[in-house]
Amino acid sequence: MFQFKELNTVHLEISNRCQASCPMCPRKYHGGITNENLKIADWTFDDFEKIFDTETLSQIRLVYFCGNFGDPIMNNDLLRMCSFIKDNAPNIEVRIHTNGGARTTSWWKELFHCLPINHTVVFAIDGLEDTHHIYRIGTTYENVINNARAFIEEGGIADWAFIKFKHNEHQASEAEMRSKKIGFKRFTVKNTTRFVGSDRFNVVDEKGDTIYYLEPPTDNKVSLINADSIINYEKILKQSEINCYVLDAKEIYIDAHKNVFPCCFLASAPYNYSPKNTHLDIVQTYVNNFYDKTLEQYYDLTNALGGIERLSALKYSIKEIINDDRWQRIWEEYWSSKKLYTCARVCGKTGFSKPKDQFILRVNND
Repeated sequence: MFQFKELNTVHLEISNRCQASCPMCPRKYHGGITNENLKIADWTFDDFEKIFDTETLSQIRLVYFCGNFGDPIMNNDLLRMCSFIKDNAPNIEVRIHTNGGARTTSWWKELFHCLPINHTVVFAIDGLEDTHHIYRIGTTYENVINNARAFIEEGGIADWAFIKFKHNEHQASEAEMRSKKIGFKRFTVKNTTRFVGSDRFNVVDEKGDTIYYLEPPTDNKVSLINADSIINYEKILKQSEINCYVLDAKEIYIDAHKNVFPCCFLASAPYNYSPKNTHLDIVQTYVNNFYDKTLEQYYDLTNALGGIERLSALKYSIKEIINDDRWQRIWEEYWSSKKLYTCARVCGKTGFSKPKDQFILRVNND
């Protein structure tokens, strides 16, 4: 693993709270059932200031606020954090990924003035007036567009990210045209790979009753993880060659609990959720077993690293964590002989498509 002096990028989850209930997000199981494993946490500005000491700020080139479960704009200290970077390390690039549905337009205008020159806010807008809310439950197209427009008109640089489904695929071209008119710098289109075992994903209410279905787009084939692949998943992963993305990118991830991991995928294991009921089909049974094994590997890994407390960025500096001998030597073992499922699934040559493989980027002309 790389040394601290090589660290380039820090990915942050400064809050795991979110006002939305996107059905494929692990915060809410199928959009309606609360994830009982998720422990709500937020960074304070004091946390941020302590973790990003002078040595760390002078080392890194990019900070992006995203995460596994939350939306960074839900953190009440985000503006102060951005201002801290701007004042102390103005050459660092800052990226913020958000559904854009929270806060007022005046807050979004203020955000621009807190950001360094090199910045981007990525707004997740999956459709237009009549479709956006179908996936982005808890947000409205009008509100998100108003917030994005306020930010852009104040001088902010923003991207529009559009996930395609059957219900909104016909609107991608119109959405791209609107993005140019509003002033978004880039328009991106991608497919989701979260359809597991079926090309119908049920959206449920709080009682677990299905209220409607999501379906993949018809104009661009999505590789579904079907029953056969699920059953043979373990075998496929064990044979996979792992090519770690964050090793190449020189990146680390710090979660909402202020614990340091190489990436967001490894950090998510204790908080993922799958209901343990007795009426499961074969696919869901294997998914649950896979979750259990992934969690077992997570605890084995963290114990080998000295325990979760040894990964706390509040107790140890980022430099101390990365340069620790255990951190430096352990990864090769877990990529080769122990074969971490998470690493093989995300960064392995498994034959399964990944979101980054189905990503289309268009840069809007000025």
